[in-house]
Amino acid sequence: MKIQSKFILVFCCLLSLYSCKKEKPSQSDDIKLQVMHPRVIWTEKPSEHAIISWTSTLLGKDNYVLYDTVANLNNDSAFKLNSSKDGKIFMRKMDYDEGVPEAFYHHAELNNLKPSTTYYFKNCTDNSCSEIYNFITAPDKEQPYAFISGGDSRLGGEKPRFAGRTPLVERKKINKMIAKMTEEDASIMAFAHGGDYCTTADWRHLYYWFEDHALTITKDNRILPLIITRGNHEHEIGFLENFWLGEISNEYSDGYFFMTQITPSSALITLNTETSMAGDQLEFLEEVLEGHRAKNNWMFVQYHKPAYPAVKDYDSEDFYHVRKYWVPLFEKYKISLALESDGHALKKTMPILNGKVDKNGIIYVGEGGLGVPQRDPDPSRWYFGKESIVESKHHLWKVSVYDSIANVTAFGIEQDTLHTFNIHAKPFLVESIDN
Repeated sequence: MKIQSKFILVFCCLLSLYSCKKEKPSQSDDIKLQVMHPRVIWTEKPSEHAIISWTSTLLGKDNYVLYDTVANLNNDSAFKLNSSKDGKIFMRKMDYDEGVPEAFYHHAELNNLKPSTTYYFKNCTDNSCSEIYNFITAPDKEQPYAFISGGDSRLGGEKPRFAGRTPLVERKKINKMIAKMTEEDASIMAFAHGGDYCTTADWRHLYYWFEDHALTITKDNRILPLIITRGNHEHEIGFLENFWLGEISNEYSDGYFFMTQITPSSALITLNTETSMAGDQLEFLEEVLEGHRAKNNWMFVQYHKPAYPAVKDYDSEDFYHVRKYWVPLFEKYKISLALESDGHALKKTMPILNGKVDKNGIIYVGEGGLGVPQRDPDPSRWYFGKESIVESKHHLWKVSVYDSIANVTAFGIEQDTLHTFNIHAKPFLVESIDN
């Protein structure tokens, strides 16, 4: 009788445990594994290196990229590269409240790539893989090329309660336009984003930014590599998690300044206005310009907060620091063009040198029109004139670079031309610097 009672007790306990397990399923039982948000990132040497990033709904045990130079991407013959960095995306209570799913970031670094080559790839977490995408590496020989520039995409999506804001569709329109422009002009190599991707870098915002960014993918699944700038709305850890740049990124958030060698004689310097503009970054800027300017007929610079704002207070400390620390080096080394964001308006300044309008000076364009609501700029400022444009219009800039001339054109949200001008290459000799 005692044995029978013990058997009944054990049976009841086991039944109770089984019931509890069914009431609280594990994440893998509850969530379907999905692989999404493909993107390609360029840093210093895009002719031979790229970072492939993606998002998954489960962490998985095996995260990798399959890639090759052939379109069929046979699983048995394709190159397999394990991810370099993975982790759970940080989520706040507001992220959960607004219904964005838990997710995980993955980054893989491709090295020793061939220049001017189309690479086909798919992202995989365990046995779940994305469809096949492709991107083109930068050349190691001179050739005409173009890149797209713009900042402040900020909002997007169509849900009635999107991240606590009224939904906008301008970002989606701009992204579709980027895909169309890339399809129409194969010379477009990259998308230089000037920062302020979302209202914050929390997941409730970034999730929809990545959803909308997929609209920049062309009909033949070509992905335009991103050259990342950090803006003042990217101070949350989500930016570091989801826009990892290899050694350039670090846990102290003082990276995100580097030089991208697009062709042998053309480079783009990315700077970070969200950390000290003096110190290590100023030293980096001077070393890069001193060491590379003479070898590059074209030297472009992108950063978030403007030296010559169209909207905000000219005397604001951040803008003053750009002029104090960086502009003297821009002028000393005769950079080709400065690409700015932050103001939420369309602007092109007159050429500026030594704090005055000068035909031999530098033109500053921007100022953030990829989707954020546009503000009213001040056209009366001394650096705007007959050859300027300063308006409240959504836009992006396309920079088309040739041997000795570059065309810079602002396109509106309907791909209409808002402003266009040419700049000429400025050959530079280190010996010409006045000591």
